[in-house]
Amino acid sequence: MTRHVPNLLTAGRFFMAIAFFVIVGFYDPHSPAGWPVLDVAFVVFLVGVCTDMVDGYIARKYNVQSKFGRIADPFVDKIFVCGALVYFVGQPFVVSPEPGADLVSLTGWQPWMVVTVLARELLVTGMRSFSESHGMPFGATWSGKVKMILQCIAISWSVFYVAHWWPDGPVWTATVRDGLAWGATLFTGISGLAYVKRAYDLFRLPPEQA
Repeated sequence: MTRHVPNLLTAGRFFMAIAFFVIVGFYDPHSPAGWPVLDVAFVVFLVGVCTDMVDGYIARKYNVQSKFGRIADPFVDKIFVCGALVYFVGQPFVVSPEPGADLVSLTGWQPWMVVTVLARELLVTGMRSFSESHGMPFGATWSGKVKMILQCIAISWSVFYVAHWWPDGPVWTATVRDGLAWGATLFTGISGLAYVKRAYDLFRLPPEQA
């Protein structure tokens, strides 16, 4: 039974991602009753992050890693993170504070940041697929795990900020929001370069030495 737990948690996280998107879709920045919606979304996202850590821990501890998990786990992670960021750069999270004013991002995420994250994820996914199709393992590195942690912290803070501090919260909360978004984006790009270097070194080796 234990060997099925990681895969069940991964499948559950996929449905939590869908629930997160549906819940966020009900958010209305002009509704005074909008904040509970984001609180629920915040909790769903945190639970999803926790299940990601738990299924990885169980898979390693009991050595029950599977081909399904190697494909599905990173896929669901990308759906959760990239999906949240796509929502963040569109309505209702990009608004005009008053008629005629410039549009502002409530979450602190900008389109170029989302493009950077998506480009990195697509690049690494392509390299992993090519590598493993040639019999060369291409698992996650420490930089990839740190990247995921930073992205989850930044997304969580963005949701909580919009729920409780926008538009009249303390200035430091917006500063932290922007700093986390920038930091997660920059580290995502750096981690992508690290994977490129790793792929280059790996592809130079014969399959039996990789």
